[in-house]
Amino acid sequence: MTMKRPRHFILGLVNPGDGHVRVTRGERYHVQGGTRETHERAAEFVHEVDRELAKDPPQTQGEHRMIVKEAARKTGLLK
Repeated sequence: MTMKRPRHFILGLVNPGDGHVRVTRGERYHVQGGTRETHERAAEFVHEVDRELAKDPPQTQGEHRMIVKEAARKTGLLK
């Protein structure tokens, strides 16, 4: 019996910004809203998390947290 890899989908909603509608989509993610700056930062973060989850899906909650923390560090959201 072949097991499928776990699927994931990330939805990022950024606070409404300047009235301009911004949407960024990937195969497994969707980011919507925000100002130009906040949208770009959120999209970069979500893309990084998606890339890591697709590369090697976490087996535990701890591994999942580490992927998110590392993506936040790489994108400058966490120092």
